[in-house]
Amino acid sequence: MVSIIGNVMQALALVFALVSAVLLLAGVKLGGARKDRAVRTGYAFTHVSFGLLTACIGVILVCMLTENYSLAYVVSNYPATDSPLQPLYRVSAVWAGRQGSLLLWTWLIAAFGAAQAHARRCAKDDLTCVALGVTEIVVALFTATLVFSASNNPFMATAAEYLNPDGTLVSKIGGMNPLLMHWAMILHPPATFIGYAAMTIPFAYAMAAFITGDLSARWVELCDRLAVFGFIFLSIGMGLGAVWAYVVLGWGGFWAWDAVENASLMSWLTCVAMIHSFTMYRKRGIFKRWSMFAATITFIFVVLGTFITRSGLVQSVHAFAEDPVSTYFFLAIMVASGLAFLLGLLYRHGELGEDDDQVESMVSKNGTYYLTNIVMIMAGVLVAYLTVSSALPSWMPLGGAVVAAGAYNAVARPVAVVVVLLMAVCPLLGWRKTQGPAFLRHMRWPLVVAAVIFAIELVYFALTLVPTYYGILADGGSAAAALAEQGPAVYYFALTVVALASAALLLATSGYLLVRGVRARMKNKGESAPAAVINLFRRSPAQAGGYLCHLGVAVVVIGLVGSMMYVREVTVDLAGEAGESAQVGEYVLTLTGSERYSDSQDNEIMRVELDVARAGEEGRVLGHVAPSMKVAAATSQSTLDAAVLTFPTEDLFIAFQGLNADGSLSINVKVNPLILFTWVGGAVSTLGIVLAFAPRRATPLLAADERARAKAGEA
Repeated sequence: MVSIIGNVMQALALVFALVSAVLLLAGVKLGGARKDRAVRTGYAFTHVSFGLLTACIGVILVCMLTENYSLAYVVSNYPATDSPLQPLYRVSAVWAGRQGSLLLWTWLIAAFGAAQAHARRCAKDDLTCVALGVTEIVVALFTATLVFSASNNPFMATAAEYLNPDGTLVSKIGGMNPLLMHWAMILHPPATFIGYAAMTIPFAYAMAAFITGDLSARWVELCDRLAVFGFIFLSIGMGLGAVWAYVVLGWGGFWAWDAVENASLMSWLTCVAMIHSFTMYRKRGIFKRWSMFAATITFIFVVLGTFITRSGLVQSVHAFAEDPVSTYFFLAIMVASGLAFLLGLLYRHGELGEDDDQVESMVSKNGTYYLTNIVMIMAGVLVAYLTVSSALPSWMPLGGAVVAAGAYNAVARPVAVVVVLLMAVCPLLGWRKTQGPAFLRHMRWPLVVAAVIFAIELVYFALTLVPTYYGILADGGSAAAALAEQGPAVYYFALTVVALASAALLLATSGYLLVRGVRARMKNKGESAPAAVINLFRRSPAQAGGYLCHLGVAVVVIGLVGSMMYVREVTVDLAGEAGESAQVGEYVLTLTGSERYSDSQDNEIMRVELDVARAGEEGRVLGHVAPSMKVAAATSQSTLDAAVLTFPTEDLFIAFQGLNADGSLSINVKVNPLILFTWVGGAVSTLGIVLAFAPRRATPLLAADERARAKAGEA
């Protein structure tokens, strides 16, 4: 019965989304009362479709909470664990699997459409009508992949042979992947999918601008906040995914250039270009084509992400099995979106103007925005191409080849340095042209501060990173080979120094601009320092939040230099006798005990106890760690529970990898320099975006519309 109810609601959601799209798109061409009825009904049906999809989510959630195994999806994803977080894992099980994650994504797109319909319910302007029509088409297509593909349908009934007469399972089968039972995985998927779903709205409004011919900044004003909102959640989702990979997967890193990881990165990169283009469109009436192109390619990359995950064409540890329906539906969405943009651009070419996107001087804010767009779009396209290269025909460059992580690093690192330099210089440039003397006057103090920061970085580089580099080479093995592939030491060190210098300059300029804003308020408004800081973010949220975001990025870059370029890894084998020790770098690990037992779910757990001290100071223990390995009873899947000791300038990462053939304990140890900077910088950067987003931005064209409607109503 549950299966039938769910399938009926999915099918009805598909029907109502399609009807809503037809009514909204056709209603724009109608007149008088017919238009009003069509548009009003179309708006109402967006809410009906959203309500039905909400009910679908609710049904699966109730089944998870009540242990109703009548749905095969519940059997496959129910969290069998005695963890204190088990109630939350039951909730996260709704989106833990292939079918549930797609349903969540579809529901979120419908939610954004319904929210926009509610916000514009009084206006019912043509731009929003068409944008909602496009959004409902996307909702319908996503819902169709649920309805017409058995492998995507979360409401498939459990086969009778797996159930007892009372509805309980005959035996322990399936269940949630143990790797997903972590607090970060409760939050990572919904955060990422919120970001993905939000990207539908800017694309829909870009298409609406083409269709209606309203090429003013009105369409940007209508979706700009949602674009920033989505970007916030894309960033949070990537950060949570990195935390999960670092502490759960047991390999000691947080980014492996996996295809599914890249899926979120490429849309994040183009989203940066989109938000910057929107700013130029709103404030200065330029970058119109850039804005429409960035909105379109960001949406295409979002869909490409799920295409990669579900088509089976690209191999990934995170990908699902191949599904022909998903392949054709999502491929059709991408192709149709690209063609719609090209046709719209050709049709409205003359109306977009010839000189809107011309940059008078590259040494200006306009010029750096333009360069940032080029770099971000090209980076996104390059990541996308390298990710899908293994599925491309052999006659294309890299066709059929799987690109290794080292190749991504070799390309990404110089590009990142260029982006950081643009971020550091851009805020101090003039809009159309930059006057040299004024620029140098503004750069004087940032350069002094940057020089001090850079000097500190160089000391750390010489005393810690350089010895680590040669230590990695001396250790040999795959880590040394991968490091050697990145080029000679002189190039590697030069890239490090330039990256650290760029980060120092960005840190200095961002801090200088924040301090200048605070001092200006203190001088002009007579405010105290704390009041000036608060009011700076209240009165100029976009600028102040942007500077704080840039400051966080500078800290992230410092962290990435250490945690992705100078990680030292050693695997040590201990016979298992208490008191046995091994040295890794300047750390000494001493075995104090080990145990092997089964938990309440019959999972086998092996754990080792270790004391950590610095070499020469064995009497002073820095910390006690207990890394473990769990083997699931139902699936025999191994899960590593690594231990991490965090110090201000580095992490000591310790993972117990099980027993060797001779019965000895295999322990993998990594020293991750500056990784704390990555986490702190990411948090600061995200906070800056949130602070910039929180206050409602001025929307001049929409405000003028509201005033005109009010005046017409009074008349």
